[in-house]
Amino acid sequence: MKPDNKSSVPQPLRLLAPVPEALQRVFDDVIAADGLLRSRMPGVMNLTGAQRKRLNSAGVRKSGFILNAWEIADTRPDFRPANFSLDAMTTTLADVERARQLLAAIDQLRRLVDDFLLIGNDALYRDALRIYANLQEQAGSRISGADELFRQLSEFFKACGRRPNREEPTRQEIERDAKRLLHGTADGEMVIRHESPHMTGGVHEVSVESGV
Repeated sequence: MKPDNKSSVPQPLRLLAPVPEALQRVFDDVIAADGLLRSRMPGVMNLTGAQRKRLNSAGVRKSGFILNAWEIADTRPDFRPANFSLDAMTTTLADVERARQLLAAIDQLRRLVDDFLLIGNDALYRDALRIYANLQEQAGSRISGADELFRQLSEFFKACGRRPNREEPTRQEIERDAKRLLHGTADGEMVIRHESPHMTGGVHEVSVESGV
């Protein structure tokens, strides 16, 4: 039986369409993968920084070394160490390869979800701006009730000090918002993402959400 998360969902969002069944299956698969990985690491919940430093990661060179050592142990049993389990190493090798493939799929899915959120939020923000502009026009025409609603939405722009129709913040505005967040004088979230240039060019994005 799945837990009821409705109590944690804001009231307006409960009126929206449910998550598509295919996407819900992805959520379920992620939860299942989490449980499976934890079962393969008994007693290990979250590694500390010190624990991570003591463990060996495996890049291309180390992975090649591991595979060659496994092949020697597999084809030349007379050279296996004492009290060595080839079956255990083979199982771990297969698990690591599946985990590597899973990580690649997760990275691809994360980038896709990030893009989906960016496009979706942009569309929602533009729709909200249309509502805001319509209320502004109606308030100017003194239509009953419009001025109060227009002022309600205007409150969201006072904290950041920017006009709602400006799409990109200036460098000075970004630095100012960053200082406010760092010093705790403003509420919000700032995300800075930089992607090194590739053949198609690099990406440098700054997303600021403050006072909301």
